[in-house]
Amino acid sequence: MDNRDFILLLEHFALSTEGYRKVRKGVQKRIVRHMQELRCPSIKYYLERLETDRDAEHEARRLMDVSISRFFRDGPLWRTLEEENLPSIIAEHPGGLRVWSAGCALGQEVFSFAILWAMLADKTVAMPSLELWATDVNPAYLERAIEGVYPAGALARVPAEARARFFRPDGKRTFRVVEELRQGIRWQLHDLTADQPPARDFHVVFLRNNLLTYYRGGIVEAALSAITDSLVPGGVLVIGRKERLPGFLKGFDPHPAVTCLYRKQESSISSSGQ
Repeated sequence: MDNRDFILLLEHFALSTEGYRKVRKGVQKRIVRHMQELRCPSIKYYLERLETDRDAEHEARRLMDVSISRFFRDGPLWRTLEEENLPSIIAEHPGGLRVWSAGCALGQEVFSFAILWAMLADKTVAMPSLELWATDVNPAYLERAIEGVYPAGALARVPAEARARFFRPDGKRTFRVVEELRQGIRWQLHDLTADQPPARDFHVVFLRNNLLTYYRGGIVEAALSAITDSLVPGGVLVIGRKERLPGFLKGFDPHPAVTCLYRKQESSISSSGQ
């Protein structure tokens, strides 16, 4: 598979060429193996097969997924959530908070939030209830996230106190998340580009390094509008550090220091067409 073939495949799924620039080789290897399994000698026959075989297309789309996540990725973001955003949201919504990790990959992000929430609870007199949603389009990723087992190196950015409290040895140089941290997490298969948000009235949505990096055009506009519409006024949207919100999305104020963190205005319109 050469670059031209790969671009045809990206166009089939309305995916971004730039988004796959650094991960192209690994994805191509997976797709080539799939082509061989289906006995497709060229990209032409492969795309024709995807047009007529829903299972094959679903598998191809799964093979295009890229999982890049770490515990407490981008330290300033998590400190700002802990010190500014969450205390404010908790004060404004004492009845309960709803948080969504959209594209949770292997679970590091959702467990990072669960750790942060537990540590906030240690120093907050009255904590609201928490409804924590974790979704991903890839069932294999979701199974591994639910299992909650990580190599020792993956915990490098987890504070020592949190490592001792929330992880237990599980085999040789692997650690498992304790049951306390799993409680209340709602895991669900979900396609950001095709499915409606799993619930409404979210107070925090993590949308990091997936939709805005790997997709393009109308798919991004439709999906992003639905996702941001599910945020309550005053809610927080978190995207990737190198991502930017597209111009059609209105009604979001960026944090002055943490550029991947946005607050939804109290009265906002999700896109120029609404």
